[in-house]
Amino acid sequence: MTTIPGRRRPRFYERKTVVELLAIVPPVVTAGVTAYINLRDPGKRTLGWLLVGAIGWLAAASIVRVLHAHAQDREQKRRDDYDGLLGALYVLYGLVSARAAVGPHEHGRLRITIHRIVPPVAKGRAAEELEQLLPYLGGDGGGPGRRFSIRAGVIGRAVREKIAFAASRQNEHYEQFLGELVREYAYTEEDARQLAPDRRAWMAVPVAGAGRAVAAVVYLDSNERTFFTNELQKIIVDACSGITSYVHEAYR
Repeated sequence: MTTIPGRRRPRFYERKTVVELLAIVPPVVTAGVTAYINLRDPGKRTLGWLLVGAIGWLAAASIVRVLHAHAQDREQKRRDDYDGLLGALYVLYGLVSARAAVGPHEHGRLRITIHRIVPPVAKGRAAEELEQLLPYLGGDGGGPGRRFSIRAGVIGRAVREKIAFAASRQNEHYEQFLGELVREYAYTEEDARQLAPDRRAWMAVPVAGAGRAVAAVVYLDSNERTFFTNELQKIIVDACSGITSYVHEAYR
């Protein structure tokens, strides 16, 4: 199963480089002291020199382990920073903006972000939540780290049905719109009131991981009800195949 890690940064003692450094110091010091003692004893100098050789071997092996651990830490940091995903979203935003003629000053006409599937708390259980990984491109909105039920909204439906899904707002009256979110998209009223009230069209595209399991979902919305035309939906789905390829490569 492909899993995109959350935004939590490891503490210093969780870093592989720190663990390896702490692990190699005691044996090297112990072997060094023992070698020094044996070299001072004429009857044990042979053992002392053997220990010196062992120290050299241990030091070389430890350097390799520390370098390997450092490389693993750098790779994990690269995965956790989501730079690749952010770049992919910028490409998608530019492509959609160009096709839909979204001007540089049309703030909020198109917004894009991406959510990951939060792994279940226990093996064998189904995932329950989605987590926003990146800030919105193209407009203001809630920041990274927000979590949503996998049962609610267009993002939840896209994940559950494993297909791209687009919808538009049917009611301009705010209270009727809230009722629409509760009835049609399984939001609680409290969660519905936290959504941006000016959104009139939404689209969600699942990003497949290993096998057919969904690893993430790209989310787009607009303040224009007819924004996501059939032609634009096809362009978005095709473009998201590139994000799927990146996720396979970066988070395998």
